Amino acid sequence: MKDSLAALWLLGARRAGAYGVVAIALALSAVALALWIPRLEAQGEALRVAHEEKAKSTPKPSTAVAVRRIPVGQQIGDYVAEFPLLSQRTEDLKEVFLSAKRNRLQLARGDYQFKNDAKSPLVTLTATFPVTADYGSLKGFTADVLRALPNASMDELRMARSTTSNTQLESSVRFTFNYRRP
Repeated sequence: MKDSLAALWLLGARRAGAYGVVAIALALSAVALALWIPRLEAQGEALRVAHEEKAKSTPKPSTAVAVRRIPVGQQIGDYVAEFPLLSQRTEDLKEVFLSAKRNRLQLARGDYQFKNDAKSPLVTLTATFPVTADYGSLKGFTADVLRALPNASMDELRMARSTTSNTQLESSVRFTFNYRRP
């Protein structure tokens, strides 16, 4: 086969020249494409008809969606109702100290700030604890507090090391606890 194509090329190149052979090849390609186009159009039409039939037989989903409208005041009320009452603060602080004990931390001192804004439905208690500990204990302590108390947020965590070789960090941790009004 390879020899016969090479022989045809040589024969064609001798009679029509190289450009002639290329022109004949392009002309044959154009004829083949022209004969193939109607077949492709027929296949495309058959696919379009099949798609339309399938679309007609498939039920259309309902575009109407029932939306329950909840008044904004009720949404805020439902949100605030999820917070614990202010009387829960002593148990929350006990949990903070238990978390510190579990992570071998000493909370010798704490600064507490109570914020009771009349315009807000929530009251906040901010507690700041200076802590000297290694990073792992500090990380475990903060994770325990945040996991155990969903109404708590960690607002600040500052860490400093006196020397690069020292593993103990001088830290300050500030938590804010949110409560609903009694």
